Amino acid sequence: MKKIFSTAAIACALLASVGAFAQGTKNAGQDAATNKGDVLFDFGIGLVGNEYSYSNSGNNYRGENSFQLPTFSLALQKAFWEDITIGGQFSINGGGTSYDDYYKGDGYYQKDVKNSQVNSYFTARGEYHFNRLIGLDRKFDLYAGALAGFSISNQMHRYTEGWTDPNGPNPGNWGPNEHKSRSISANPVIGPFAGFRYYFANNVGVYGEAGWAITAIRLGLVWRL
Repeated sequence: MKKIFSTAAIACALLASVGAFAQGTKNAGQDAATNKGDVLFDFGIGLVGNEYSYSNSGNNYRGENSFQLPTFSLALQKAFWEDITIGGQFSINGGGTSYDDYYKGDGYYQKDVKNSQVNSYFTARGEYHFNRLIGLDRKFDLYAGALAGFSISNQMHRYTEGWTDPNGPNPGNWGPNEHKSRSISANPVIGPFAGFRYYFANNVGVYGEAGWAITAIRLGLVWRL
């Protein structure tokens, strides 16, 4: 929890600094990308991010398969000043791996092993929009900002185990026994990002964003309300 509060404090300080900078800057460009009171809503898909990974050092695994889900996100922000928007973002991704059989060589086995993980991200985000500083038209939006919040990871592990070697250290057969386990963890999330939006029809546009807090690349649609 201390890490989460520290992360939030750092983000607030960063946003306050950006706000002070924006208020004290003489704007040299054209219209602001966002006017005071505007609301931005976007839906995005992260192409590269914190992927799920599972590894093993044995060589008796058979039928191994893995999958990775892209990161889906929703963000809602409001322009409290002409060049600054502040709001929140929810993101989710996940993945897993499975294999049919695992034998250690001494008769112990696991079958139908399935591992999965779902990550949910709850973050605040703030942006500074550079249009008036560099003279961009309102249909373009060059911005940068920061994310701060926390993630919750839900991990599941399921398998069937047994013993099939009558000559091993534990002679005889036992099993199969089914096992299920679950673990939940929370971690702080913080990081910068930068992006560019293009409004192609009224207040509807597309965007691309780069960062490292959740995903390296995020693409999507944006509505300026």
